[in-house]
Amino acid sequence: MIERRLPAPAAHLARRIAAIRWSEPEPGPLARRRLAEICRAELDWAREEWRTLYPAIDEREASRWGRHPSEDLRLPHEAAAAQVLNAHHHVDVEVWRLREIARALKQQRCNACDGLQSVAYRAAWKKVAEESLSDLHLHRARRRRAWRAFLTLSARYRTLREALAQPHALAA
Repeated sequence: MIERRLPAPAAHLARRIAAIRWSEPEPGPLARRRLAEICRAELDWAREEWRTLYPAIDEREASRWGRHPSEDLRLPHEAAAAQVLNAHHHVDVEVWRLREIARALKQQRCNACDGLQSVAYRAAWKKVAEESLSDLHLHRARRRRAWRAFLTLSARYRTLREALAQPHALAA
């Protein structure tokens, strides 16, 4: 028998966000990091509710070769929350890569312009800097794609989440 799942109450999500000790100033209500934490709380709720509904199932054994069994019972807004988290991670990775490339590129350009070194040395560093610049353009494009996906998916999540608060027309 399949039990009826309930979405996480808004109070639960608010408590989870309030409990976070942000390493930087707390992000605003529309910030990507804040939305990612809300989505993470949604998925934690879904997993805990699954454990409550199906305590007899060994989740380690059930998820040994694939997805966690709670994923099959996710509500539409929870599935959207998982997609938002995926896009958030893609944005984070690209932001990190861009920072690393920019840091390295600065040093490479300094090496390429070092007048105390030989022409061959400077030419080698110039080539490395050009390759890094090419990587920089590639990762900027990837970050743009990831960011667009994040915006689209987060709008979908918000729409689905807001629909839970609205009384259904047929229920009236």
